[in-house]
Amino acid sequence: MNYNDFGLRIDFVEYTVKKGDSLYTIAKAYNTTVSELSDINMLTNTTIFPGQVLLVPKNSNAEVDYYFENYVVKQGDTIEQIAKNMGVDPILLGLYNNIATFQLIEGQPLKIPRNNTYIVKENDTVDTILQSTNLTAEQLLKANAANWLKVGNKIYL
Repeated sequence: MNYNDFGLRIDFVEYTVKKGDSLYTIAKAYNTTVSELSDINMLTNTTIFPGQVLLVPKNSNAEVDYYFENYVVKQGDTIEQIAKNMGVDPILLGLYNNIATFQLIEGQPLKIPRNNTYIVKENDTVDTILQSTNLTAEQLLKANAANWLKVGNKIYL
């Protein structure tokens, strides 16, 4: 999609707000600013809610289409250790889990941000993949028509 503003063409994506999102986390993930998000969506305040659709300007350097893998904190875990083991930047891990406001507690769920690909895990079904990646069945099929949903296979988002 695109938006014309006095002859300037701006490409954008539609983003559906998820529980725990804020304008700041969305802006950071898409390499834009809260001000740009507010302007393009004609927001009068920073309150957003799950299910709300926002227009987000595309940026070629932005990492987009995050899905979240669940992780449960184990005794002795640290943010750095979890980030290293899960292959994610600790800053990104903190950003999506609001780690600045709490301590890691055994049994606490964390969201591990992922993008672009998903590795099929044991016990995955089409439904669990759709739920964890926030894709529709049509989107999953279009992106992966030649891939089997087999444990260990990489599928594209």
